[in-house]
Amino acid sequence: MNRPRNRQSRPSRLQHSNNGLTRPGQGRHGGVPTIQQVIPGASVSIILKEDQPTGQETPGVVKDLLTKGNHPRGIKVRLRDGQVGRVQRMILSDTIAPNQSSANHIAELGDISTSPREGTSGFPSLPPQRSLADFIPNVDNDPPSDEPTHNPDTLFSSASIKCPICNHFEGDEAAVSHHIECHLT
Repeated sequence: MNRPRNRQSRPSRLQHSNNGLTRPGQGRHGGVPTIQQVIPGASVSIILKEDQPTGQETPGVVKDLLTKGNHPRGIKVRLRDGQVGRVQRMILSDTIAPNQSSANHIAELGDISTSPREGTSGFPSLPPQRSLADFIPNVDNDPPSDEPTHNPDTLFSSASIKCPICNHFEGDEAAVSHHIECHLT
């Protein structure tokens, strides 16, 4: 059956804006950030997959890069809070988004000293130095006197019981219960 072709015109790949022609994926600011700008720890504004129709942006701090190179609609990233989306713009790190409370922002940054006299010059403090010996418990060679000493032979012995039906079979609990089932079937 011959059907007529769809005669609706297809929109061009170039979109008209107030300041001239732009390509899809480029906003009025000339495009999305590049792979050189988006690094783990950077403050960005992303569009989540479910927010693509509305264009609502979500601010956050980059945890992982999920795109290996530049992408016309934005580099896909995972934020520290687990959300995944495409980066639309970079955010200055000292600004807090209106929907992000200052308590959450401080919790993300951790313990940061703002005084240059303290020597940390605004960076989070490092954890204390540890070695493998810090994680090994101290073991005394002499056992405490209130604990009974164990004979190595008794440590790995199991209780032996006899079959209550025939009184001939002897073994551990699992073997005896299997033996009893054989009597009953």
